[in-house]
Amino acid sequence: MAAARLEVYLTADVEPDCPPYLWTWRGIEEGMPKLLDLFDAESVLGTFFVTGDTAEHYPGCVADIAARGHEVGCHGFSHQSFATFDEARARSEIVRTNEILRAFAPVTSFRAPYLTLPEKFLPLLAADGIRTDSSRGRYKWKQAASTSAPGVARLAASIPPSVLRLPALVRNPWLAMLRGPVVLFVHPWEFVDLTRAAIPLDCRFRTGEPALHDLRDTIRWFRDAGASFRRVADYRPPA
Repeated sequence: MAAARLEVYLTADVEPDCPPYLWTWRGIEEGMPKLLDLFDAESVLGTFFVTGDTAEHYPGCVADIAARGHEVGCHGFSHQSFATFDEARARSEIVRTNEILRAFAPVTSFRAPYLTLPEKFLPLLAADGIRTDSSRGRYKWKQAASTSAPGVARLAASIPPSVLRLPALVRNPWLAMLRGPVVLFVHPWEFVDLTRAAIPLDCRFRTGEPALHDLRDTIRWFRDAGASFRRVADYRPPA
């Protein structure tokens, strides 16, 4: 029997610039057009987890994401950590954002800001029509053990986004070690030159055009390896 093709999920968190350190919008205004054009040039579709706040400020951006065939997912409203919320606030962030985003496209996928979602909130996702949660990171060694909720699949991010901006001699062997399904994520602000911004080094190094080139090379590396690119809505957990 032939080996199954490696599944790669390209995702982006659509939010203000590098929260909690910056709350500007250069990523949406300058970085997002470059990211969408790159996906078009490489003929790949992705999943864009959008905050409600972003959608209210830039509805045209969300409309463009959907018009190009990408999936629109929920990223909460305010980009505050769900770890600080009570149940009522968590429900409001999910429901309010989905109401906004569903004016543009179906929404069945969710990612919490900072990849931090208390497990007790999983039923809130299921109740509002979310089928797949991508709020965990395989690389987060101290993250609590995953639980589940009926009807909600879990699809964890494989690596931090900064890995994709490493030189190819370091990045590609790292990519080769990843087991499927591979979930990569980036932010539009990474495609703006923030190398001199007052943010942590792992957030600002090789931002701007180098980050765009590195993502292009990563997509091509996986394609050459025979991978298939999918949207989070297409994920089906093993039986």
